[in-house]
Amino acid sequence: MKKVLVMLGGGCHPFELCGKILSDFLTKTAGYEVETTDDRGRFRKLAGFDAVVIYTQGGKLTPAQEKGLLSYVRDGGGVVGIHCAADSFVENDGYMEMIGTQFAGHGPMCDITVEHTDDYEEIVPRVEKSWVEFDEFYILKKRTKQKLRPFQYGWWQFDRKMLGYVRPYGKGRVLYTGLGHDERAFRHPEFQQLIHKAIRYVTKEKEKPLRWGIVGYGPLYGMGQHHADNLAKTAGMELVAVCDKDPARVEAARKQHGKGVEYFLDAKDLVKSECCDGVTVILPHNLHAPVTVPLLEAGLHVISEKPFAITPEECDRMINAAKAAGVVLSVYHNRHWDEDMWTIRTLVESGEIGEVFSIEHNMCGYGRPGQSWRAHKPISGGLMYDMGAHGFEKIFQIVPKTDANRKATLFGNFLKKVWWDTTFEDYGRAYVKFGSGLEAVLTQSSISSASKPGWIVSGTKGSCVSTGEDVELKQYVNGAVRTAIVPYMKGIGWQRYYRNFADHTFAGVPLIITAQLAKATIQCIHGCEMASKAGKSIDVTFDY
Repeated sequence: MKKVLVMLGGGCHPFELCGKILSDFLTKTAGYEVETTDDRGRFRKLAGFDAVVIYTQGGKLTPAQEKGLLSYVRDGGGVVGIHCAADSFVENDGYMEMIGTQFAGHGPMCDITVEHTDDYEEIVPRVEKSWVEFDEFYILKKRTKQKLRPFQYGWWQFDRKMLGYVRPYGKGRVLYTGLGHDERAFRHPEFQQLIHKAIRYVTKEKEKPLRWGIVGYGPLYGMGQHHADNLAKTAGMELVAVCDKDPARVEAARKQHGKGVEYFLDAKDLVKSECCDGVTVILPHNLHAPVTVPLLEAGLHVISEKPFAITPEECDRMINAAKAAGVVLSVYHNRHWDEDMWTIRTLVESGEIGEVFSIEHNMCGYGRPGQSWRAHKPISGGLMYDMGAHGFEKIFQIVPKTDANRKATLFGNFLKKVWWDTTFEDYGRAYVKFGSGLEAVLTQSSISSASKPGWIVSGTKGSCVSTGEDVELKQYVNGAVRTAIVPYMKGIGWQRYYRNFADHTFAGVPLIITAQLAKATIQCIHGCEMASKAGKSIDVTFDY
């Protein structure tokens, strides 16, 4: 466990609040042991700390304090300077030479577009290349004759200016970013990722690339290429193998990826080659468990396409195999980052609609299903095993993770009425009542002519209604309903799935889509269908 000292204090910034936000993030997300202090005397005793984060303003260091800090870095320690670290201890020439720049001015608080150099992921991997945050744009002037390596820029009044850089200092490393004026920056998810990766950089963490394979390169929806593209965009992961039992699909992959990738017709041969650290399984639903279990038993990390499996028992087989082998197992619920749910979840977490008591998700229309294997129940599992699996994963994003809600009662109604040339249901309604009393209803239909809102999330203070382009936020104000339109939050991409998987594998960041969470979606789909057949409710316990 890394031990990090966060030095705070000074004027013009909410140091205590920002220090707590940063400390909580680094503790919960990165697993660091964090000490926050405004005692400059701690600079004299830095032995045992892996990194020092400086978020201070003004002041002057004593000779002993300055010597302690500079000696720590020269001897191999790491320093991350945030924002006003360049406006601190400016009379201490040694400190200023080490931090590299000095604050020279700033404009008013505003939206800042952060941009990174093409090689930035050598320094802070798996951080967005560009984002916008509300912050104070720092203008900097150099205080060292040594060369700085910029990795972060921003535009200020038609001038591209350096915001972040790294430099060696003796045997140690220094990283500085001009971002981070107040809590709005410190709560920004990309800023948080930036500081986490900055600490990994200055502590000289090395990442051995994850050699990755794709099992199943079928043409349906272009998913093989989709995953290959996302792997290519994820620092630390590289595609090294493709496997498909169809020679034509292997040849298609070969034309797309060429040399440097090995190609197989049988997953057993891929395992024997020992060319991979992990694989993504992109196969029909009924093959997920029988193909994935042997891969896990061979010691490979596995990402399974969603849905996890067809039955909870199949999920348990995979979970137990991963646990026994000590490898990571996850499910590609990339729609966790869809704009509709991201916006609704943000409103729910802000308390805008109070305590949620009902969640409705509708995927209803009228039209003949396609004739692919996804419409064939023996292969796909049934109506809800495609988009319904995504729907339940989104529902679980809103359900509070309390002991009471780990238990639920399920009921359902699954019907076959019109499209007899396909084998899965035409209509399904899955009902889940969680232990707290919160209900969730997911309806999917290909025989409903009346449209319904995609989401209706009801709380004690109001509701969120998704229209497909934005969210209608309805709140009770003085006995009347007030409606506000909240546009969908933009810029949230599916690429975050692979980024989180890599961060988890390399840095111990909590895995967002755990196998246990993915199993819960199958428990709901399978359980509600079984309840429909039996004509009675059934009880389940989730282990996510």
